[in-house]
Amino acid sequence: MYKKFLLLMVLILTSSFAACNMGKNENISPTDSSEPINTTTVLPTDKPNTLSTPPISELLGFEGGNIGAGGLVCSGKDGYIYYRSESDGWKLYKAKPDGSEKTKLSNRVPQCINVLEGWVFFCDFTDDFSIYKVRTDGKEETKLVDGYYDNLYVAESGMYFDMRDSNNSIQIYHADLDGKNMTMIVPDASLMYYYKGKIYLGSKQLRVYDIKAGTEKALINTYVHNVSVDDNGIYFWAVDKGEFHHMDLDGGNDRVIIRGGDYFNYCGGNLFYVGISENKNGPCHTVNCLNTATDKTVVLLEEANEYFNAHGEWVGVTLKQFNEHPETINPGLIKQDDQGDIFIGYTESVGYVYAAGEYLFMRASLRESILENGKLDCIARLDGRLTIWD
Repeated sequence: MYKKFLLLMVLILTSSFAACNMGKNENISPTDSSEPINTTTVLPTDKPNTLSTPPISELLGFEGGNIGAGGLVCSGKDGYIYYRSESDGWKLYKAKPDGSEKTKLSNRVPQCINVLEGWVFFCDFTDDFSIYKVRTDGKEETKLVDGYYDNLYVAESGMYFDMRDSNNSIQIYHADLDGKNMTMIVPDASLMYYYKGKIYLGSKQLRVYDIKAGTEKALINTYVHNVSVDDNGIYFWAVDKGEFHHMDLDGGNDRVIIRGGDYFNYCGGNLFYVGISENKNGPCHTVNCLNTATDKTVVLLEEANEYFNAHGEWVGVTLKQFNEHPETINPGLIKQDDQGDIFIGYTESVGYVYAAGEYLFMRASLRESILENGKLDCIARLDGRLTIWD
């Protein structure tokens, strides 16, 4: 009988690079370009918010599908990257793309990071996901809305987000950029995306709500996640079908872009996702970039599917061996505790790719991070080559 194992475990992805074709654009919601990594950045504006007449073209504080992926990294028009630090207890930081000039902006733990008009907006994990803003120099931190909020999208026309009521039902709200005039827009719905005066909501059915017209339309009847919208259409993961889709903005011409995969983030013509491949050690995960214009896929990272110890030293056990032939593992790698036999081994893990302007970042657990910084968890920069960035 095989021994029972408890595993200290994580998944991912170590080196093997091919660069995804990169481009730049300004941080304005309309775009006709399908060049890779044309994502939005932030421009200052003094225009007022108007919920009743949202602008047809407006500046956005978010990029592609970053918010749906947790919103842990966001670029600013000022040349800085704003992010949740892995090296300092998940605090809010900014840094230059090369990792220099790292500066703590807040001791709060952010998610759904948006950058607009010289402010960083975020939900604070340590304060029941209340909405805060702080200036990009770290001054004037302000709580805007108190309560349990998520899926925060910030634009010139205001903040769009959802919250749970006392019955644990999710409602979609709008508020001004100073947190005032909070108004429910759609009851009993979860916010999936905001783009050009329209709210995309779900999740068992993808629908679109036109704020100015006050009308709502069903787009597809399936459980959806990882929604992203630009002038080229609507992109989403059809979870029940295991497929990533694209459709026109009016809901027509629904088509499958890719079957299988996970951790999807569509940004400016590129679809980033985690797939499955195989190397000499057996099955492994890969981080991929699919150019939706050319239908060409580039592998950004390939998993090191072999265990290592707390010092980053290989222990001579592959994931395939552990899963299929655990009886062959060196007994010296197994320790006893009150829960049974424990195999002390680590593997790499990865999740979403975040597009920050022309740069790519990922929160990951990497052997290379242990070797460089003595810590497993890190933020890695992926464009060009693997860099342990934070």
